[in-house]
Amino acid sequence: MPRATPKCPIRVGEPCSLCFPGASGPQDCGLVYLVQSDPEWREQLADKRREVQAARAS
Repeated sequence: MPRATPKCPIRVGEPCSLCFPGASGPQDCGLVYLVQSDPEWREQLADKRREVQAARAS
């Protein structure tokens, strides 16, 4: 059975590429932590996710 590739929470729709040094996936990525801990960045990410979902739906 093939292993599931984790998705990057920041680059919506892309796989996790371990772009943050020392990260083993989204669960311990410093970039994900920074974005999720900042209200303005978190809202921008939510906007981007909505855009991607709308594009997929049409």
